[in-house]
Amino acid sequence: MPRTDRESRRSGFTLVELMVALVIGAMVLIGARLMMEALSDATHRTIAAARAADRTANADEFLRTLFARLEIGTAADQPFGGNPNSVHFTTWCDSPGGWLERCEAVVALEAHGDTNCLVAHLNPHDPHGDIGPRTIRVATGFRVGALRYLNDPRAGGQWFVQWGDGIVAPLAIGVVLDGDTSIVRIGERG
Repeated sequence: MPRTDRESRRSGFTLVELMVALVIGAMVLIGARLMMEALSDATHRTIAAARAADRTANADEFLRTLFARLEIGTAADQPFGGNPNSVHFTTWCDSPGGWLERCEAVVALEAHGDTNCLVAHLNPHDPHGDIGPRTIRVATGFRVGALRYLNDPRAGGQWFVQWGDGIVAPLAIGVVLDGDTSIVRIGERG
């Protein structure tokens, strides 16, 4: 029996069909790779944002704790005083052994190279104490900063730009960075 054209053709794929399949597969792989890179970039941005938020929250908690433990009125304390760029006082700091130890503190707005920073200097004059001198960067990267001192919270508050050295501290300190103000209470009374 003679064979017809249909029966004589080989079964399988032609070179054109194979090339089309390879091109489609390559496009799927490239699309998947681009999607995975975008997902990876989004993950890295999320992690960086979370770390920045953690740094900000930890810095805020550190400042609040430092000012909440402020101590004035005893013979061992230095007077509380401040201006728009720095404030100095005596507070209780965590020691390496896990207990609290009296320490001097200076919170200041400083320029470090091209970056403005809010820093806390602990025991700046006592290199031999248990805590030793430490500098902690509390906030960085702002353009303009200032410190303000709350005397009277009634009727919107009476804020001062300077607080003279003395045995009385303000009720709170306003930390103004680029127009955003964080109000930090002083001790138990603030």
